[in-house]
Amino acid sequence: MHIKSFKIKNFKSFKDVTIHFNNDLNILTGANNSGKTTVLEAISLWHECFSKLISKAKGSEKNYKKGDWILGPTSNKYFPFDQINSVRSPFFEDIFYQRIKTNNISLSATLVDGTDEIEVSFLIGSSGANYVIRLANYSSYSFKRFNNFFGPAADSAIGIVYASPVAVIESSEEFCTTPVIADKILQRQSFQVLRNRIYKLLASSDTPTAERFLADLNYILFDRGDGISLFNRSNIQQDRRVLIRYKINRRGDTEKDLALLGSGSLQTIEILLNLYNPGEPSRLLSIILLDEPDSHIHRDIQARLILVLKKFGVDKQIFISTHNEALIRNADYQHVFHMSGKNTDEVSAISNQEIARIQPHFKGIYPAQINPVMRSIGSATGLDFINAIECDRLIFVEGEDDAKIVSLLLRNLSGNKKKYMFWVMGGISEVFENIVAYRTVFSNIRNGKTLWEKSALIFDKDFLTDEHRDLIVSDFSEKLGLVAASISSYTFESSLFTDIDKLTILIGKWFTLKKVTYDQDVLTTELFDAYSEYKRTLEDRVNDTWFENTIYEYRNRRDKAKEIFGRSPIKQNDVQLSSTVRTAAKDIFATGDIYKLMKKDDVGFVINKVTSMYSLTFSIETDFIELIKLVDKGLWFNEWDVIIDLGK
Repeated sequence: MHIKSFKIKNFKSFKDVTIHFNNDLNILTGANNSGKTTVLEAISLWHECFSKLISKAKGSEKNYKKGDWILGPTSNKYFPFDQINSVRSPFFEDIFYQRIKTNNISLSATLVDGTDEIEVSFLIGSSGANYVIRLANYSSYSFKRFNNFFGPAADSAIGIVYASPVAVIESSEEFCTTPVIADKILQRQSFQVLRNRIYKLLASSDTPTAERFLADLNYILFDRGDGISLFNRSNIQQDRRVLIRYKINRRGDTEKDLALLGSGSLQTIEILLNLYNPGEPSRLLSIILLDEPDSHIHRDIQARLILVLKKFGVDKQIFISTHNEALIRNADYQHVFHMSGKNTDEVSAISNQEIARIQPHFKGIYPAQINPVMRSIGSATGLDFINAIECDRLIFVEGEDDAKIVSLLLRNLSGNKKKYMFWVMGGISEVFENIVAYRTVFSNIRNGKTLWEKSALIFDKDFLTDEHRDLIVSDFSEKLGLVAASISSYTFESSLFTDIDKLTILIGKWFTLKKVTYDQDVLTTELFDAYSEYKRTLEDRVNDTWFENTIYEYRNRRDKAKEIFGRSPIKQNDVQLSSTVRTAAKDIFATGDIYKLMKKDDVGFVINKVTSMYSLTFSIETDFIELIKLVDKGLWFNEWDVIIDLGK
């Protein structure tokens, strides 16, 4: 079970904000006062509302029967200010947007368990010095569905841990009961019971859990398995205080009290205790809220911490607030959420967000999705190059549109979590003109691998034959050590016409978004007819002037390839090239594969001819990207298979 989306209205700095979460790890970042901690508090308050209201029905009503779990009754809705532990606020009015307590707070969670989904919404108002907490739509809420969703142990189905940074701990700590420990955690005072929690873990009969805890601790702190040991030196039957000691496992080190441990190590222990949470019963949903857990932690430790957090995302939903650049850079983009500070907003992972269009004729490193995040937290300039050095793959492309398209397609590869950066060359001539210079520079920039070893190239085929295209791709690899790829179509846009059946489904999905009714068989026929009819337009275009220009470009590609590879993979003289071009054009018209001749504007014209029948205008500049966003595993065009190797 996990929270799929969370809506916050009239709470603190938020007027109306919706966040679409991952089921595992969610890293909230942004400038100071952008609402990171507010989101954690809202989730915690939602859970507190759930815990305070849930009860067994003592009688039957129209929407529940006796013995059902319900979120009420309506008479149990008044809670004094000092009984709300989730939110830090010195005054009663502080939790309301603009401190206007007459506007009810609304906290709504959409929860998903497998294919089942349910929404649970709470309203928080005021009455005197009391908060009034109630379930939204109580009188009509389907408690039968609620009980089916949460099961017979609905009152304990959801567990929550809320932790804040730990720099130091108390010099001494008395033994506490489990309810006291749980209350301290909810009030973000877990540092006061840190020894108690370690005691529970070490004194537990569950030895494997304690061993896994220590293994993770040593991995995060030291990148090995035996850096630090923890010892329980107290007996709950005899001692009033909890005694936990530690020892760094190197020659001559002695046991010391836990309070003498460095702040970074204490913080790491605190984080892991929240993940292991000794004594916590099994839950349908375990929520872990970590408010700036990276405080006091070294950059290298943060990288290993992220890996451990991702591991726990299998059975826990983790929420982190941070503005630490190193932690954000080590996270996958689908785990990072940028809080803009707006009071009205809809937020999703930055992996789902686009980069704004850059100036015309742009060349250089295409900005990463993480750049707005870095800038908002005050990072210095040079972000793009830092991102390129730290990425998994740097991909050279001809133009900005290619960067957008390939980025979206790589994101659609199943399970692909790698980070990509794109270097826009500014055209195919620039690729052949400057690629050797890039190799010289990038071969001397290293972060694990050299930047060149992480580089790849994708270029438009234009009018090259498949044979010559393959030879050039091969030479990029053999002569320059650069992974390269090129599709069979003239451009990425024209690749849509390699499979009209899939294109029909894709446009149909676009029609659905636009609320346009269509018949799939009719749409297929219309697309095929428009595509076939366009053959005449291309036949008229392929005249003597076209042949002259195309042969010139072909010769130029051949000669440039010779300059960078030392020999040209296209072993034809001018007469032979002329014959090759004319024969290839003739074959294209004979087979009807005119996508090998269609430029971007041609594709836009053909698709728009069909969409205009449905009173829709199709723009190749904007709507083509919208189509690519709708691609899923079943709508992956075979033409794009060459991209898969680039993603490795």
